[in-house]
Amino acid sequence: MFPGSGSHRSERTRLVLQHRTALYSYIFSCVKNHADAEDILHDVCVIAIESFEQLKEKNSFFPWVREIAFRQILAHLKKRKKETPFNPHVVAALADAVHQVEEEQPMQSYREALMVCLDKLPSKSRELIMMRYNNETEEGVTGIATQFGKSKQSIYSRLKRIKSILRNCVAKNIASEATE
Repeated sequence: MFPGSGSHRSERTRLVLQHRTALYSYIFSCVKNHADAEDILHDVCVIAIESFEQLKEKNSFFPWVREIAFRQILAHLKKRKKETPFNPHVVAALADAVHQVEEEQPMQSYREALMVCLDKLPSKSRELIMMRYNNETEEGVTGIATQFGKSKQSIYSRLKRIKSILRNCVAKNIASEATE
């Protein structure tokens, strides 16, 4: 059983699950073996949940858990060094993986926030934005205007309003995620 109350445990679990994909990508890019990456990820999740009290700020969870992953990867490589010679390219891969994960994590958060915000839009607005950016019409805005029986300018105006709503919604979601 994990120390602390049930709500603390669920918060820990939520944070770990939220970053699971990025952690797995980071680990796999270093060890290049799915089974090893899964084993290391499992160990990282257990350590993160059990030592959650050491985390100073919740918005620094990913760098903290990535450091745990890094240490577990190094321990794994040291253990495997006895079986196979240590590959110096692994160190370079670790550095590259850290950089890649740091760049991808914010984009993943923005994508997730955008999907939530798209779901909140009224169906007509969502349909309009999807038509515009999924290229469902060959003529672009002209085709959309014809399909909706509106002027091109009114479609551009609606798209501008919808994009503004989405931009504000995404910013609020990202800000609230950072304060959790």
